[in-house]
Amino acid sequence: MFQKILTEISKEFSGQNAKEIIGGIANFHRIQSSPGFRDAAEFCLGKLEEYTIPFVKIHKYPAKGNNKFWGCPVPKEWSIKSASLELVEPTNKAKILCRFFENPCSVIQRSKATNKEGITAEVIILPKGLSEDEMKKYELKDKFILTDDTDLKKMRLLAVNKLGAAGIIYDLVSELPPVRTRANFPTARRYTSFWYGTKGDEGDAFGFVLSAEQGDQLRKLIKNVEKEAKKEGKKQKQVKLHAKIDASFYDGEMEIVDFTIPGKIKDQEIIAVAHLCHPKPGAVDNASGCGTIIEVARTLNSLIESGKLEKPKRSIRFLLMAEFTGTFCYLASNEKKIKNFVAGLNIDMVGADQSIGGGRTLVMERTHDAYPSYVNEVLSAILHERSKEVTNFTETGSIATFKFANDQPFSGGSDHAILGFPDIGIGTPMLIQWPDRYYHTGEDTLDKVSTEMLDIVGSIVGTYCYFIANAGYPELLWIVQEVGSKGRERLIKFSREYTSNLMEKLQKEENQEKRENLLYDFLTKIEGMLNFRRDREIFALKSISKLLSEKDDKEDFISLIRSEEKLINKIAEEELAQVKEIISKLGISLKIIPKKPGAKEDSLDTKEEMLTPIKKHRGPITSVNRLDISYEQQLEYEKITKEHKEMMQTVKTAIFWIDGKRTIAEIAEKVKQQRGEVSIPLLVKIMKQYEKEGIIKLI
Repeated sequence: MFQKILTEISKEFSGQNAKEIIGGIANFHRIQSSPGFRDAAEFCLGKLEEYTIPFVKIHKYPAKGNNKFWGCPVPKEWSIKSASLELVEPTNKAKILCRFFENPCSVIQRSKATNKEGITAEVIILPKGLSEDEMKKYELKDKFILTDDTDLKKMRLLAVNKLGAAGIIYDLVSELPPVRTRANFPTARRYTSFWYGTKGDEGDAFGFVLSAEQGDQLRKLIKNVEKEAKKEGKKQKQVKLHAKIDASFYDGEMEIVDFTIPGKIKDQEIIAVAHLCHPKPGAVDNASGCGTIIEVARTLNSLIESGKLEKPKRSIRFLLMAEFTGTFCYLASNEKKIKNFVAGLNIDMVGADQSIGGGRTLVMERTHDAYPSYVNEVLSAILHERSKEVTNFTETGSIATFKFANDQPFSGGSDHAILGFPDIGIGTPMLIQWPDRYYHTGEDTLDKVSTEMLDIVGSIVGTYCYFIANAGYPELLWIVQEVGSKGRERLIKFSREYTSNLMEKLQKEENQEKRENLLYDFLTKIEGMLNFRRDREIFALKSISKLLSEKDDKEDFISLIRSEEKLINKIAEEELAQVKEIISKLGISLKIIPKKPGAKEDSLDTKEEMLTPIKKHRGPITSVNRLDISYEQQLEYEKITKEHKEMMQTVKTAIFWIDGKRTIAEIAEKVKQQRGEVSIPLLVKIMKQYEKEGIIKLI
């Protein structure tokens, strides 16, 4: 149904042009709410006007630090002109450690300024994982602390603000084994930033970022100087640094670049987004997504103007914005438009050269199970078709020359988690390349971008946007068949894999009581989990109706949906019956009688699980919605996470099931059906914590 579109877009899309745009964007230091972000937005605007895109606009939102959109603060504008860190003592080791103009990631973003002369102070090693009381044992006042503690907020609030440290020298490596470890990635500086809420505490600390190699060398120097002083029996010598930063905070603005290929229908649109923020260069993350959709817009506009593609029925809107923050701003400011978006797409980190950087597999990530959509099957089918690059030896099939992972489950972490949240309701899958060795470091440079990979991704993105935008009744019928058949396949796959997993566990487990518990657990869960997936597939099937127009035969369409629904129900019933029969026979053959395990969960007042959480804003609960929490509240949350570490992923799932109607117990049931496990006491604790933080209320 879309092969002609894919062919035309593949011929017109220029990976080379997309890479040049990416290179232009990568020249700007694009921190949220900053002059560099604004300059990048203006650069993109200029390119779009050059390509005569019909509708181009920059939206501006106040960036005062104390204003919120759907619970998300917009950071006060921050400008940095220069920064440097020097090792000054011992004098025979003196050298420049880093300068902002050479590597913008060498500064902790949103740092405050030093005085004009800068600050010279001793640097000491502060071990990670210390409590406040343990920190007090170190003499931190007016000293730089060298640390790789993962909790930067703790370092800022306690070590600097409370205990008087002069600043933070940070050498943390965010490891992604085996792609990235401290040992195999010694030269990169991690993208690190201070994040502020709405309490007006911007500019309360400053810091610098060292590579693992530099951090290790500085640690070694400090220890050697200490040993030398003890050996000589003299007053302890010091390792001193000189820091200087010229930066400022002020009330400013944050921008969103909005450009549209207009359609014939006024009240239906497709929305494609990519985030423009991140430090210079930030080539793959995410200048690549921005450059890709700018080139997609040029491609579609050119094909439409030349008559190779007709003007689409629905408009295609593209947004370049600050990740999370910009999306919250746009949606909160355009609530009436939300119902018009019949499909979305998030383009995050694409076009990366797969021969370097640790895998960089092109991943198509589905929407969350709380809001399944037909869009998953459309994008999956296009990716599958695009992967048919080279025929096999006897030309009986085709294979890809690039690595890809099609139809992967939702994991979040980007703007599709907002657009596709159930109370927003825009079916939005994501394209991303992962894992990436250079992600969130100063080594995410333009040379890591591949024009060939951009050609692949650009053709997929363009085809997805245009195909849905121009889909008429024949295309809807194809989508129905695609969604229905893939849904049935997933049900069969789930029951087979879930059953195989149990069989493997039973054969490995030697303890008879545990085997009995495993069998009981399976039999009590399988029907609910299978029916849950059945209902999700039917939900996705019905979502196609968003594309219906007034001219379409709605009765005929509804009849077709009902037929597909019956087939899905039939498969679910057959799979459940077959699985139960197989497991029953397996139990008999292994002489296992299902046995309910003893209670493991904490005691709980049943009234608590009947509480209903109500969010105070639309969209998911994310880290940006929790920026105003106190450090004491953060510690309370961390205590809960440590006590229930093995179950914390279920909390992220639970958030998507909060609708203001479901009780905690009902949310827990959805999580259990989706993931196979849940802890109601944990959910109660988390929801109560969110209530303390002012994010939800419990009734």
